[in-house]
Amino acid sequence: MKAVGIQQFGGREQLHLLDIEKPALGKHDVLIEMYATSVNPIDFKIREGKRQNLNFPVILGSDVAGIVIEKGTEVTHFSVGDRVFATPEKIPGATYAEAVVVPEHLLSRLPLQATFQEAAAVPLAALTAWQNLNERMHIKKGDHLLIVGGGGGVGTFAIQIGKYLGATVTAIGGSNSQSLMKKLGADRVINYKKKSTRNQADSFDAIFDCVGGVQQSQLFEVLKPGGRFVSIARKPDEHAAKQVGAKAAFTSISPSGRLMSEIRQLIEANAIHPVVTKVYPFTEKGLKAAHEQIESGHTKGKLVIEIKQNHNDSS
Repeated sequence: MKAVGIQQFGGREQLHLLDIEKPALGKHDVLIEMYATSVNPIDFKIREGKRQNLNFPVILGSDVAGIVIEKGTEVTHFSVGDRVFATPEKIPGATYAEAVVVPEHLLSRLPLQATFQEAAAVPLAALTAWQNLNERMHIKKGDHLLIVGGGGGVGTFAIQIGKYLGATVTAIGGSNSQSLMKKLGADRVINYKKKSTRNQADSFDAIFDCVGGVQQSQLFEVLKPGGRFVSIARKPDEHAAKQVGAKAAFTSISPSGRLMSEIRQLIEANAIHPVVTKVYPFTEKGLKAAHEQIESGHTKGKLVIEIKQNHNDSS
């Protein structure tokens, strides 16, 4: 089957169309025909060599959206023909491919109204936002939440989830994302190029740092004593956190079918939705262009890769 991957670490030129074996199916696994995936910042970081303990070829990608075409002997909750989405067990999850194997317990059915392209924009980004804001930071009604990088893939979900959980949301982003962050529900937006967080009158119960683009010293200055600080981009400054008595953590996600089902329900209830900025073809040229854009650091929402056309999609 066709896949796009790398044979060695390096720049975008290392991305190549490869012919690989179909992945082996375990008794608790399903084989999914991929219709779409998406590009995340972790993809180019892995391509550049940020994770060395990988065997080549490395097939990148961490977002699954497709149809079950085969299932293991002990799979009970999914059937051939089901439309599903997921984040695989490991990152990278080899989703830049025509098919992928995922354990049953990590899967959820697609939201009823979602196309494959929309669904592909959801798993890793939405799971990161939902798991951190709801299960780790325990955002609740009345909290003042600051989101750093509100215009990106994780940030766009974080704004919507923060509002769903009842928080007053302030979002920091670039000039090109100000209107988008407002549209997604942010109560206030800050252009990081023009304003300092230190000039803001309010202080925050919680800060969710999605990009690492603002000095942590500035962020801790506006965090209330005992506040919660979580970053997915860099390790927190332990000294700065200790000075304000903050609970600070650098986190990664734990893939979960249960959480994916919760996200599906949020989408079906129109509480959140993916922001698909651009769709690229499943070619070397398409993946290289998508990587070039995600590397720029100025991507709004999500970049999707269409692997197979689906004429039944509502779009």
